Amino acid sequence: MSVSEVYSQASTSTSSDEDETVMGKDDFLTLLVAQLQNQDPLNPSDSTEFTAQLAQFSSLEQLQNINDALSDFEVYQSTLNNIQSSSFIGKTITASGDTLTVEDGVANDIAFELEESSTSVYIQIYDASGTYVGDIDAGAMAAGQQTVSWDATDDNGTAVDDGVYTFSIMAVDADGNSVTATSYVTGTVTGIDYESGETLLLIGDQEVAISSMIRVEETSTDDNV
Repeated sequence: MSVSEVYSQASTSTSSDEDETVMGKDDFLTLLVAQLQNQDPLNPSDSTEFTAQLAQFSSLEQLQNINDALSDFEVYQSTLNNIQSSSFIGKTITASGDTLTVEDGVANDIAFELEESSTSVYIQIYDASGTYVGDIDAGAMAAGQQTVSWDATDDNGTAVDDGVYTFSIMAVDADGNSVTATSYVTGTVTGIDYESGETLLLIGDQEVAISSMIRVEETSTDDNV
């Protein structure tokens, strides 16, 4: 088997580390040396072919070195991201989402943004199974970012269980037309979860993707969460 054929096999393999039958760069060099040592003195190898094989070996080695460097960089970048994300613990964040947490009977604020001023804003709240819990009549509100507090009780005034809830915003203007409302998740980061392969910020029982975060603030001493 020529060195060129060995190179072809190595190039088409998807995982040389997992398949012991695929030769690496050390095997490639060993074969090249063996080919030179055992060539017919009366019919030596063509110098052009020899040069091409050396170039192939050099290319293979460079590709493997690049792959190793990229793998090391990915590990470094992942470690750096994990270290940086830990700095969010204890900070109050705002992120895209429509969930809120009730912990020890206290709910974090409901945050949203109205595209236009609204004469009527209603917020409906649902539990984790999607069952309606209650609503809040927030009245008239100006355009822009808004926050509304929820007392963590249902329509009957009964305290709800701790857990994660979802909410939806319904807003209309003076002409009765619907107003677009963008909902947010807000609260104090209590931990970080790396298990899924994606960095998730924990707000109580809520999991918030770090990529959805739009604002970070220092937590004031009178925050509930």
